[in-house]
Amino acid sequence: MSVVLCGISIVAISASCFTVITRCRRTKTQLERSNHILSAEVEKKDATIRTLQKSLSDVNAEVKNTKSLVSSLTRSSDVLKQRLTDAEHELQQARNQNQILDQQMKAQAAAAKLARDEAGRVSLAHEQTRALLKTRTEELRAAQVYLDRADQSSGADVISMIDALNSEIFQTAATVAEAFKFGEKKVEESSEAEVAYDHVIEILGPRMTELLKSTLHHDDQILIQTAFQAAMCAYVDWIVTSWYFEGREEEQMLSSLYAIIQESEEQAVAGRWRALTRRYALQAFREAPDSQRQLLSVVMETLVNILISAGLESATSEVSETMAAQFAEHASTVVEHAMRLNRVIGQGITSCEMMPLYLVPETPFDANVMEDAFGTASKDSTENILCTTDLGLMRMEKKGEQWEKRVLVKPKIILRSGMADTILAEEAH
Repeated sequence: MSVVLCGISIVAISASCFTVITRCRRTKTQLERSNHILSAEVEKKDATIRTLQKSLSDVNAEVKNTKSLVSSLTRSSDVLKQRLTDAEHELQQARNQNQILDQQMKAQAAAAKLARDEAGRVSLAHEQTRALLKTRTEELRAAQVYLDRADQSSGADVISMIDALNSEIFQTAATVAEAFKFGEKKVEESSEAEVAYDHVIEILGPRMTELLKSTLHHDDQILIQTAFQAAMCAYVDWIVTSWYFEGREEEQMLSSLYAIIQESEEQAVAGRWRALTRRYALQAFREAPDSQRQLLSVVMETLVNILISAGLESATSEVSETMAAQFAEHASTVVEHAMRLNRVIGQGITSCEMMPLYLVPETPFDANVMEDAFGTASKDSTENILCTTDLGLMRMEKKGEQWEKRVLVKPKIILRSGMADTILAEEAH
């Protein structure tokens, strides 16, 4: 039993061993197959590992390069960071400086505004000062002009002009008188003679006009010449003293006003008022620009009327034509001299009053202020004058409340007795 059991056990063991061996073989086969597969896989893995190792080597190289680059970039970054830090610091400093400058600019702008405002005020004040200065300068200049005592002409200049004017009057009167010849007196007078006679009476007075009418002039023209001189002296006196060459009645307002100013103001003020008024009155009141021509026509008309009144046997129109053609230049010179004298003593002299001395007919003779042209009058004579033949000149200056008068040139006059003696002497001769 034991043997059987041993045999069974061996069989069983053999079977188990076979099974084990079979299993081992299968396992081996499987293992070999697996090993082969694993070897293939290992080779693949090795290839992969080699690839990976190569890639790793490449990566390591790249990493190395990258590290080098990173290191370089890090250094650059550090430099840039430092620069950035420095730049930020500089920027902050710039901002601070800019803030300071901005504050300074604001302060300067405020100061500039204040300066501009102040400059504006100063400029305005300057302009106002300039305007005020200009106004005051103009006022001062006007005052200086108005109160200036400096005369443009001296007394000697005016005396010389009076002498020249009297000389022109004498020469014109003599030239015109010699040019006309008189015949016998007519018994009846024409209407033209009556008109002329009335005109001459207004200028020479009735006694002189009656002498012209009644005296025979065919032998001597001394009375005609004297009448011419007297008439021109009368007109020249009016021209020299006229404000704007109108009639005395038209100019009476200015004359009266000036008389009041003379009594109320200093001579400097009154003289400048007279000078300025004389200057501008012509512009304001005189419409005709050719005053000289109009004044000349009046003088010429008077000379013609004297000839007609004296008995000249010609029509007034014919005498006027002859007078204009032959003697207008002579009479124009007289008028021109008179107008110049008007400007000199009316506008150019303000420190005193200069005026021509013309004595109207029938004025009592006074040797202190007049001179007998014929030299026949005594100093004590009280005879009335017949006419004035030469203008005189008087100077008047206000001293305080009084007027100081001085005759610089005595006017020459003719007495009726002196003219009668001269006419008789000429007739006897």
